[in-house]
Amino acid sequence: MSAQDIKTILGANDYKEALNMIKAGEASLSNENKAKAYNKVVDLALDKFLKEQVTKADPAAMYDAAEAAIQAALECDKYDNMPNEKGKVKPKFAKNGTRLAPVRASLVAEGEARYNEKDYKGASRAFGMYVDTNSEKLFATGQPDQFGPQIAYFAALSSFYAQEFDRAERYSDAALNDSTYANDAMNLKLNAIQNTMKTKADSIAAQKKLEDLYAKFPNNQAVFSTLTGLLLSQGKKDDFNKLIDNALAANPKNFAAVAMRGQSYMNDRKWQEAINDLKKALEIMPDNIPVTASVGNCYMFLAQEKAEQISAKTNGRIPKSAEDVIVGVYNQAIDYLSKAKDMDKNMEYKTSWAYSLYTCLYRTLGDEDPKTKEAEALTK
Repeated sequence: MSAQDIKTILGANDYKEALNMIKAGEASLSNENKAKAYNKVVDLALDKFLKEQVTKADPAAMYDAAEAAIQAALECDKYDNMPNEKGKVKPKFAKNGTRLAPVRASLVAEGEARYNEKDYKGASRAFGMYVDTNSEKLFATGQPDQFGPQIAYFAALSSFYAQEFDRAERYSDAALNDSTYANDAMNLKLNAIQNTMKTKADSIAAQKKLEDLYAKFPNNQAVFSTLTGLLLSQGKKDDFNKLIDNALAANPKNFAAVAMRGQSYMNDRKWQEAINDLKKALEIMPDNIPVTASVGNCYMFLAQEKAEQISAKTNGRIPKSAEDVIVGVYNQAIDYLSKAKDMDKNMEYKTSWAYSLYTCLYRTLGDEDPKTKEAEALTK
C-alpha cells in the first residue's frame, strides 16, 4: 500500500471496511496515520451504534459496533501517544474517551441481554470488555467505579458458564476485595482453577495458584479447604499434614483444618479418628451440613465394618449382643444423617446424606418401615 492509503481509509463508509483496509496496510502507515485511521473506525462504528440505538432494529449489530468503536479507540489512543515522524508526541484524539463513555456503559446492558439469553460467551465478551477498559487511561474519570466489582463478578460468572475458565479466574480477581461479592468471587475463582486441571502439568499449575492465594488470603477457609483437598487428592500427605499442623498451631479452632484432617482420616478408613475430628469441627461450626453428614457416614461405615468383621468370624451369624452394638452405631449414624437432612432445606447437599440415611434405616428397621420408605423416596 502507498502513502495515499490513509486517504482511502479516511474515505471509507463502513467501519468493517475501514478495519480491513487498516489490516491490509497497517505496516506502511506512520503512527500518526494509524491514529487517524483508527479514529475513522471510531467515527464509523459510533455512527452505526447511534443509528441502531434509535431504530432498535438490530441489537446485535448495535453491540458489535459498540465493541468495535471501543477497541478502535484504544488502538487510536495507543498510536496517538507515540512519537510522530518528527519525534513529537502530540495527542489529537483524547476526546474519544468522553464521547464513547455512553457506548462503553452500553456494554453492561449487552452483557445482561446476552446472559439472560444464555449466550454466556457473548456475555463474557461484553462484560469483560467493560472490566478490561476500566484500567485504561482513555476512560479514566478520576472517580471509583462503584459498579465495577459487580460487573467483574458477572464477567467471571459468564466466563465460567462459557467454560472459559482462565477468563473466569481473571475477572474474579477484580471482585475479590469487594465486601458484597468477595465470597462469591472467591468461590468462583476456586471452581475455575479446579476446572482447569486436565493434565499433571495443569494440576501443578493449579497447586501453585492455590498456594499463592493462600499466602494472600491466609484466613480464607474456602482457599485452605481447596488447597488441602487438592493435596489429599494428589496423595501429597506430607504437604497436607504440614499445612494442617501449621494452621492448627496458629489457631486450634481453625474449622477448615480440623474438618480436612477428619476428611483425611475418612480417606484412610480410620472412622473413629475421623468422627473425633469432625465432631470437633462441629463444635466450631454446628450448622455445617456436609460435616454433619460426614459424621453420620463415618458411623455408618464403622457399623458396616464391625458387622463384616464379626460375620467373618461367625460364618455370617451375628450374635444378638453384637447385633445390638452394631444397631447402636447405625442409630448414631441415623441421628447425624437425619440432622443433616433437616438442616438441608434446599436439598443442596442431598447426595451427602440421602442414600446413607436410607441404607441405615433399611439395615435397622427393614424395608417396610414407613421411615425407610420415606428415606427411599428422598434418594430419587
